[in-house]
Amino acid sequence: MSSAPANLPGQGKILSIVRISIAESSISRRFVRGMLALLILSATPSASSWAQDTSASNLQYSREALQQALQTKEQYDMPGLRFAIAKSTLRAGAEQLLDDVAAVLMKFPDWSLRIVVHTDASGDAETNQRLSQERAEMIKAALVKRGISADKLMASGAGQTLPVASNKTAEGRTLNRRVELIRVIDSPEAKKLLKSMSDYLAAQKALSFSYDSNLQVVTNADQKLGLSSSGTVNLSRPDRVHTTRSGGFVDTETLFDGKTLTLLGKNVNKYTQVEMHGTVDQLIDELKDKHGLPLPAADLLMTNSYEELMTGVYDAKDLGSGFVNGKECDSLAFRKDDVDFQIWVAQGEQPYPCRLVITSSKVKGGPEYSIQIRDWKSGDGVPADDFAFENTTNAEKADVNDLKQKMSEMPDNFVMGDGK
Repeated sequence: MSSAPANLPGQGKILSIVRISIAESSISRRFVRGMLALLILSATPSASSWAQDTSASNLQYSREALQQALQTKEQYDMPGLRFAIAKSTLRAGAEQLLDDVAAVLMKFPDWSLRIVVHTDASGDAETNQRLSQERAEMIKAALVKRGISADKLMASGAGQTLPVASNKTAEGRTLNRRVELIRVIDSPEAKKLLKSMSDYLAAQKALSFSYDSNLQVVTNADQKLGLSSSGTVNLSRPDRVHTTRSGGFVDTETLFDGKTLTLLGKNVNKYTQVEMHGTVDQLIDELKDKHGLPLPAADLLMTNSYEELMTGVYDAKDLGSGFVNGKECDSLAFRKDDVDFQIWVAQGEQPYPCRLVITSSKVKGGPEYSIQIRDWKSGDGVPADDFAFENTTNAEKADVNDLKQKMSEMPDNFVMGDGK
């Protein structure tokens, strides 16, 4: 079976989901930027499980149904908005439907709307992606002509990447050619709070914390299993970091002193060293892209964590206060095409992240990855560390590729399946 993982469409760096099949009772792992990752055993798209009653929504269409759907579900599959074959020209009947959409938006001026156009899998994927974007822009332009502010409309082409039915039948292809209207909230306050957190983190020359994480695995039988680990992070900008992670099947340590990267598998008493020069940001990219071994909480350690987290976000919510480990936090929620993430940011002069939860919205079972941060320290409060490796256990030196599997979060009798 292939072991090559693949990013979900539109996800950028925030998440990678791979399919894994069980061989008696073990797992193989692949994080993307450490904390922002999910693993599943069956990567079946959950957009509709190919059982959505789209025909029923066609029969029930009315302006009132559209308004009610957007008020209660935040999403509506717009029946009747059809295009000429291989073109971005709307077919007859679209004018009244667009009038209805505009009328609803004018009634609720605080709403913003995301227009997502999908195609079937006929033809070239790149062409379908471009065509779907052109069609979404066409609908946006038509709504602007009807008096809707362009700032309230977002056009997105999904191409053929998110089918709701099989493309092997004419009926399935018809269902896949659809337009989704998604009501979104674009909270300036949520973005402001997240940006404040990012700016605070980037300004810290030294920081440290302990963490507890939980990685969900969804089996082929739809059972959710949690794999828990704990660890520590000690960072000194611009180019030093020391992390540990301990779980049921892993006990690892990573050290970087600006010149040499050391990876130690304590559970197998082996280590590897790689000559590497640069900043912690460059190290994070190198570990993820070249070695597939991202650091814990890596996105939050980047000096541009706001850009890393916000790439692809179309919905931002400020949910008010919440408490994590007894600390009052601002609770913020964000949506992307394939994942939702919620983050709790400490209130006060030190807006550090207290908890982060990533949920896959397009994978059956909605697997999650979460990390909870404790013992936060910055500045003079950070424990002293020379970030140098001392081989006190006489660990055996090994090749990085040999050690990677031994540093897995999960037991090795789970077999990596096809990338999804």
